[in-house]
Amino acid sequence: MELKNYSTIAISSFLAFVLITTAVTGIPTTSFENVFAQGENMSGMSQDQSSGVGESTAFNPEEIIKKEARGLGDTDLGEVQEVTGEFIVTQKGNVDKEQYYIPKNLVDHFDGSTVFFTVTEEEVKQYKRD
Repeated sequence: MELKNYSTIAISSFLAFVLITTAVTGIPTTSFENVFAQGENMSGMSQDQSSGVGESTAFNPEEIIKKEARGLGDTDLGEVQEVTGEFIVTQKGNVDKEQYYIPKNLVDHFDGSTVFFTVTEEEVKQYKRD
């Protein structure tokens, strides 16, 4: 336990030194910020464990099938029908069905019941297929 405290102090001191040095010399800190993004935070938990918000862009494709799909401004994109190589296929409507092939990179997050996309009602028209 005592060893962990010394390790934390040593790491904190080193990071403080690096940040001060980069501020004085003008070296970009981007690479040091990436260390935090990839590793563990000071509590010893990975960032995925410590985020606690339950929203994630990582999901199992099977778990989003038959889930609601929404865009920006609460745009109704229907229900997820399938996940293909590059697209998530949604279908809106019962009689006049509209299908959208939305690129996977437009997924903002999945909260367990709804898949949220970073696409507006106007933008989604380009992904409509008959």
